[in-house]
Amino acid sequence: KSSGAEAIHPGYGFLSESAEFAQACAEAGLIFVGPTAEMITAMGSKSGSKALMEKAGVPLVPGYHGDAQDDDTLSNAANKIGFPVLVKASAGGG
Repeated sequence: KSSGAEAIHPGYGFLSESAEFAQACAEAGLIFVGPTAEMITAMGSKSGSKALMEKAGVPLVPGYHGDAQDDDTLSNAANKIGFPVLVKASAGGG
């Protein structure tokens, strides 16, 4: 603000993925060149972003995205989807 800037482009990396930084820019009256804090938060969750894309009508690879993780539910889902099945963690590293 002291430099007279009206907008901030966060570049690539940590600041571009920080909902807190995007929110701080908005609260300071600065334009954040990138997604809103709400969008960054929503896309930070693999399962949450998948549900958001599904709701928006974006074509997705068939899969099970439910909360129930018991063996019977997952087995039934795998049989419905077809094999081979890829199991992906919804949080944490790869």
